[in-house]
Amino acid sequence: METLNQVLLIVHYLGLTLGFSVGITNIVVSVVNARTAPEMQPVLRPIPPIMSRIGEVGLALLWATGITLIYTRWNGWEMLPALFKVKLGAVIVLTLAVGIIAHLGRRIKRGDTGAAKNIENFGKLASLSALVALVFAVLAFG
Repeated sequence: METLNQVLLIVHYLGLTLGFSVGITNIVVSVVNARTAPEMQPVLRPIPPIMSRIGEVGLALLWATGITLIYTRWNGWEMLPALFKVKLGAVIVLTLAVGIIAHLGRRIKRGDTGAAKNIENFGKLASLSALVALVFAVLAFG
């Protein structure tokens, strides 16, 4: 069982890495976009939606491996450290933010330019929630 838990934890960390890569990439794209000539900006436009999809995969890996680890390593919810609840709350907020970002992305594809104004704020919420989840994971699990 220990080998299974190690593999699950590795995949969990891979999901975490994929998720954090989205926020970092989007910051870089935003900075580069601000310094790029307007005629070159369309070249950067496809990057954030691609990265969002990568983040969604990472989040799915986190949920799948996290729930599995609750049962294979901790024998259920009752044995989890108390601070895990804070971590889980942050992950739920993160998941909701990612879902809203995906919805806004679909609206943007259909030509709704107003949706683009909100996507950055939900991106910040997602990044903050991910950071809170990471901090409380460390505090909960050591």
